[in-house]
Amino acid sequence: MAASLDDPRTWLTPTQRSVNLHHTIDPGFVHHRKIQSLLGHRGMHIVDTSIKDIPPGVPDWQRPVRIDQIYTAVLLAWCRIYEVPPLHDLLATGKEGMFCSTDRYGPCRRKMTDRGSNAWRGPPRFNVKARLDYSTKLISGDTLRGRLRTGELFSIVGQARRLSASVYELEPLIMGFPWLEAGGADLDFDPMWHGRDFYENYVEDFDEFAKVDNVALPADCSPMREITERAIKQCMAHLLGGEAGNDWGGEASDFFSPHLHLGGRRLKGAFLLKGPARFTPMTLAHLGKNNDQIVRLAHEPADVLFVQHCHEIGTAVRETLRAFAVQPSRPRRYCCIDGRESLRLLQTYGLWDKAISISKDEMDQRPRKRSNSRRSKRNVS
Repeated sequence: MAASLDDPRTWLTPTQRSVNLHHTIDPGFVHHRKIQSLLGHRGMHIVDTSIKDIPPGVPDWQRPVRIDQIYTAVLLAWCRIYEVPPLHDLLATGKEGMFCSTDRYGPCRRKMTDRGSNAWRGPPRFNVKARLDYSTKLISGDTLRGRLRTGELFSIVGQARRLSASVYELEPLIMGFPWLEAGGADLDFDPMWHGRDFYENYVEDFDEFAKVDNVALPADCSPMREITERAIKQCMAHLLGGEAGNDWGGEASDFFSPHLHLGGRRLKGAFLLKGPARFTPMTLAHLGKNNDQIVRLAHEPADVLFVQHCHEIGTAVRETLRAFAVQPSRPRRYCCIDGRESLRLLQTYGLWDKAISISKDEMDQRPRKRSNSRRSKRNVS
């Protein structure tokens, strides 16, 4: 399949994208006092013990760096234990509290003498504004200081406070750049260059879908206009096992499977499926008010979050899905399956005729349901 230089598929192979890496933060801002209050006696005992283990021969300039890394590691473990949500989750649900996520922020509009402030750059349909407010005295890295001036993607553990119904103030406890660690594994690529994009996977990366890599990507997605969401769900159940249950209003995902494998490692996958009712490129408008469908999807106990659509999937949807999936304390995989990929998947595994048959049966029943509904109303009256 042809790919541009901007396509991550050209950077890493499916095997490399499947490596189990640890997502952390390269800290350039650490609010020690607030972290101490948050961790309490037991948490600080771990911090103090780790600081005591710093070798005495470490150069003086490196000791503060080591201490900041210790605070960061312990706070991220705390976030993982207490299931601290990403910032998008708080803003979408109107809550206050701790958050742990990687988000894009605009440039600092102040001179950065004593304090700095950067606007959160979120999807426009959130209809919520948030600004990062911090003391510049706590910035220890020149690189971070420079990027705060111009705006960048930052990994942050912080506290969100509502100033009004649509405005939040964000106070960071840890702030830095997304960082990947191999945990001692031997790698044939350098993870430091992939902190931003690593956790996105593609259809061919998953063991159950791997055969699609041997089939050319279709030229367009127009045949998917005929395939209903129910048909896609039943075909996914055929590939992954399990039951394709009926839809209901309170569901967190359209399909859930604990039988997914990535590089031989078993994972749980949650799917958000979109049929051809709106056969147009997917935008955030397809996903409910404040993207609540992605919010619900992210609340599933899944290791991989999938969004499937019969047409193209827009950048804003991909960015929002990533923001909910990838946090330094609990990174999860995510995958977008657009119309062309969906078509290729069905064709590769001989499911196209099955999908057409299910879709046709469903479409044939719809007029009958409306007719029965009108007949029932006449009988009631």
